[in-house]
Amino acid sequence: MRNSNGKVITFLRRNAVYIVLAFCILAIGLSTTLLILNGDDNTLSNDQTIDNVKPDDTTNPGGDTDVELPGETPDVPVVTVIEFIMPVNTTEYSEFSDTMVFNSTLNRFSSHKAMDFYAEEGSSVYAVYDGTIESVENGLLTGVTVVINHGNGLKTIYNSLADGDDLVVGQKVSKGQVIGAVSITNRQEYKEGAHLHFEVEENGVLINPTKYLTLEEK
Repeated sequence: MRNSNGKVITFLRRNAVYIVLAFCILAIGLSTTLLILNGDDNTLSNDQTIDNVKPDDTTNPGGDTDVELPGETPDVPVVTVIEFIMPVNTTEYSEFSDTMVFNSTLNRFSSHKAMDFYAEEGSSVYAVYDGTIESVENGLLTGVTVVINHGNGLKTIYNSLADGDDLVVGQKVSKGQVIGAVSITNRQEYKEGAHLHFEVEENGVLINPTKYLTLEEK
């Protein structure tokens, strides 16, 4: 037994250099193999990552459906400015009043939420703005009255006209179109002389016509 152990020890001493060299070569080979295998795994992982990356969507960045695209024009509300023309070619008129005023015909104070435009009898009366004839009436005391609906709750009322026979309910009229003539058919104001009694109604309320009407200087 001792003889055998001695032979092994003698063999190891004589061949120690070769044995160590063999172990070094083996270690280097194993290290190289592991590095190659790790490199392949990393390459595969990188390839998979690249495959999952989607190109930028240049037509809709971020997926926001409200993003304005080049060349498109956003919707902008159109604001219509309403401007009346004078209903009668005159510089003589009475002011709108929220308070009671004296009525010389009735000989008492009464409400007068309107403007009176004085002119010679037979002078033309014009539609102050585009609209539709809503009504044509001839009252015993108020005389001939024409109402034009301009839409969105806005109406103009022309009273003390000579007649309205040429107008039909539902008829379209244009700004500046003749709709009648000045007269004294309004018996409640006949002492004021020939004039147009003009009212503006907004959402059912009589308002000062100067909100839409620029007056000529007296």
